Amino acid sequence: MEIRTIDPKLDAESATARKDRITLSAFLIGQLRSLLGRDEQPRNVSLVYYPDYIAYTTVELHRYIRNDRIEKFLVGVDAVTGRVGEVDVDLPERRSVDVVPSDVIKPELSVADAEDEWQEWLFPYLDRRFRPIKRPDTALDKLELVFVPYWLIDYGTLNNSYVVSGLTKQIEEVTSITAIEDHYRDVEGKS
Repeated sequence: MEIRTIDPKLDAESATARKDRITLSAFLIGQLRSLLGRDEQPRNVSLVYYPDYIAYTTVELHRYIRNDRIEKFLVGVDAVTGRVGEVDVDLPERRSVDVVPSDVIKPELSVADAEDEWQEWLFPYLDRRFRPIKRPDTALDKLELVFVPYWLIDYGTLNNSYVVSGLTKQIEEVTSITAIEDHYRDVEGKS
């Protein structure tokens, strides 16, 4: 299966080393285990690809005193949950790769649904960020489906396993991202 994705910003070993950053207690337990030489090794470390739409957005802000201003920014639309937010990280080059279909989480939102979510989110966001006097002109220049790589660090059980974003390096428990939890249950066959 061919998908558009990015190269992860960290490798499997670096992702595994971030385990201690989940909670303070996990950090303290990890430090103690390390001191005692009882580090636990994961059973499996693999990539899972999570779908997000990237909306290339242009906004023309009309101003009375100064010249009009054009702002360009990226908006991310979660292709599974429909959550929307501004992309505040630099996106690496996207490329097409062939991956095993079981490593890809299927998008739930269509392109039209993603555009609707973007439109619904945009004006309240513009009101908060720019406080325009007059309604700005907006344009959705391009909508791109990108699969963000997540490192799935499997410690044998759902509650002990976690994922690390290959884009932001943020760490989350598997149970905190429903689509990845479902993927873990389906592919790994564990509960």
